[in-house]
Amino acid sequence: MADFDFKAVNGFGADDAQAGGGTFAAERAGNRVMPRRRAYTAEDILKRLEAMKAERAKWEPMWDKAAEMCSVDSELFTTDERGRVRQAVFDSTGRNALACFASSMKSVIVPTTSRWHRLKPVNPELDDNAAVKKYLENATDLLFRVRYAATSNFAAESDLLFNQLGIYGHALWMVEDDIGQGIVYRAIPVKEAYVRRDDNGRLAAVFREYELTAGEALQKFGAGLRGDVAQAARHAPDRRYKFLHAVFKRDDYDPEGRDFSGMKFASVHIDMAARRIIRSGGYRTCPYMAPRFLGIAGSSYGDSPALQAFYDMLTANEMGKTILRTGQLQANPPILTGLGLIDANKLGSAGAVIRGGLDSQGKPAAVSMQYGNNLSITVEMQREVRAAIERAFLVPLFQSLTQSKQMTATEVEKRETEKAMLLAPMCERISAEWLAGNIERELDILASYGLLDGVPDELMHDGSIAIEFESPAVHMQQSGAVSGLFKTMEAAATMAQSNPDVLNTVDMAAALRKIADYYGVGSDVVLTAEEMQQRMQEAVSAVPAPVPAAPA
Repeated sequence: MADFDFKAVNGFGADDAQAGGGTFAAERAGNRVMPRRRAYTAEDILKRLEAMKAERAKWEPMWDKAAEMCSVDSELFTTDERGRVRQAVFDSTGRNALACFASSMKSVIVPTTSRWHRLKPVNPELDDNAAVKKYLENATDLLFRVRYAATSNFAAESDLLFNQLGIYGHALWMVEDDIGQGIVYRAIPVKEAYVRRDDNGRLAAVFREYELTAGEALQKFGAGLRGDVAQAARHAPDRRYKFLHAVFKRDDYDPEGRDFSGMKFASVHIDMAARRIIRSGGYRTCPYMAPRFLGIAGSSYGDSPALQAFYDMLTANEMGKTILRTGQLQANPPILTGLGLIDANKLGSAGAVIRGGLDSQGKPAAVSMQYGNNLSITVEMQREVRAAIERAFLVPLFQSLTQSKQMTATEVEKRETEKAMLLAPMCERISAEWLAGNIERELDILASYGLLDGVPDELMHDGSIAIEFESPAVHMQQSGAVSGLFKTMEAAATMAQSNPDVLNTVDMAAALRKIADYYGVGSDVVLTAEEMQQRMQEAVSAVPAPVPAAPA
């Protein structure tokens, strides 16, 4: 779970706005020493970019080949020196497995058809507070309305994110405030992103190298744009230029600062051609998230199903090429002929009359060349390699419930529990590195617009709220507790037939609230303990006092 503090949202300006330059030394305000403000130069940032490029360079050859095996890529078809198209991929197992992986992971972590998280108070004493519960339910409803709005692109871009996780093992996600349009979500291409994490594994810096046309750059940066790009915007607006967006934690962060030093993350845009800063600003919450499928010790990047099945995909591709060639040779083998064959050019033509096709003894003058290749063995070997690729992409795990049609309810429950245990490490990491930051960023933007006003005094006084995930993967992990609760209540009902006092052992109201909480039933239907006690008191006070009997 991640925490979010409403009191930390400052209203001193929009994120990533233009900031003035200059530096100032440490100042003393009362007994508080303010940190020295830094002036970030273009050369310093570009040096950091080169170091991050060197760290990522060792992974790029494998990423390129994995993308070639699993995804539509510009290098799928290459041309030779004569301009002929040369096919490079002969097996589609990786691509089919990736499609299954991406759709299945999305349905498990962020299903479009159901709520996959809720907001709860960090202080457990507020769980039954009616005002707090109602406020957080309304805030959760607002998040889902904004997230799945027609212009947000969350559903479509999340598909791309899971594809990138399947291929590269990591992805870059951006949550931006498009003023006047609402929150916009983007899955940034992996080739644009360079990331760095701190000692605790948290995202510390994201450097994104991207391209814009001169016209787009003028619209985005306005007066901050100068030099060649500004001139091209007037004469050649479609000419493309490279820019860098660097977002990193401030080392001069001042929580009480009322300028950009009060924002945890610095934001710098650089014109790569001119090597100069064209915009600097900051963010209260990081606009980028960089989830990983599996972490790699000592690296900011992650492992992926495609990298785990990397050599199997190369093997399957070579096998596909061999099987295709062998099949062609067996279906249309070379023809062996003698020197006296007159119409050799007609060989292979249906209904052709070939002069000299028989020798003086009546034997064929041309015969097919025979190969001793056993195609069935090669196909069987390829089938085993394809199965290994599908296991790396978790395809059998996602299909476990559809392969066996005849299963009891107990068997289905056990299958679901096993699936939850196997998916838990990946789902927890993706939720922590992607969704927690995503929701925190959404809350920050909505709070800055005043859409989350009216915070109950109890919640404001006690500080922060927590993000609790409710995806199918989390439900699978929690299903054992709820199933045990149902069985306990069934056992109590059975025993009550001989001893009614057994029912006093179970707090039926608390059990029903726990079941309703598991299934996400809102507070407008289920009463809290506080509301039930209040209703009981109202019912008691509504009963008229007994009228004293008249004296005899």
